[in-house]
Amino acid sequence: MSADCSDIPALLAAATSSGHGLSALAPASCAHALGLDSITLCLLNKSGLELVWYDPSHTTAVAFEDLEFTLGEGPTQDAVRTGEPVLVPDLHAVPEERWPALLAAARPGPPRAVHAVPLHLGATQLGALTGHRATPGPLTRPQMSQLLALAEGAVTILTTPEGIHDMRADQPLSLHRAVVHQATGALAVRLGVPVDQALIRLRAYAFTHNRPLHDVAHDVVHHYATLDMPSC
Repeated sequence: MSADCSDIPALLAAATSSGHGLSALAPASCAHALGLDSITLCLLNKSGLELVWYDPSHTTAVAFEDLEFTLGEGPTQDAVRTGEPVLVPDLHAVPEERWPALLAAARPGPPRAVHAVPLHLGATQLGALTGHRATPGPLTRPQMSQLLALAEGAVTILTTPEGIHDMRADQPLSLHRAVVHQATGALAVRLGVPVDQALIRLRAYAFTHNRPLHDVAHDVVHHYATLDMPSC
């Protein structure tokens, strides 16, 4: 994919001046400018990392981030946990003990390269920005510089009045995992367990049955499944 990193400042400037928050920044355009196939942004909340900014047409990236959320491990998770960039030029070359569950589930399919950088405001961790590519290889120095600039620009946008609105419960950004939150609440009531335990059960069921978390949550919300299983 051809890249022109000089597009990133222009994209950020246009989004900042639009007054429409993060929704004014196009993930596909940013990914193309960085020589990536896709790019996603996750914000940290009580349930973990909420996928709030992404290209819905790039299902591979969405599925990979959902897998990280289900298993609680991977580049995006580590970037938020450590506060440091996690750059993986080739997932196939990563030792299995680093992310055993994720690597077993993600191989042999794409993405091959995953590059995650944390989003932070001072000492406060906000989330992570993650780029994905189907072909292995590191980022060039200009690409890495502009990925960091994009992360910094995204934080700037998120701290505007419009961006703060983006991060609220009633925000206009599409909450990809809204059905997961609905299912978690429903399970907590049906099984008489705390919300955090209900989410653990939901994730465990998806993992042990080799099903996408989103699909399991949909079944719970629509009463196709109760997940009556031993306590985790």
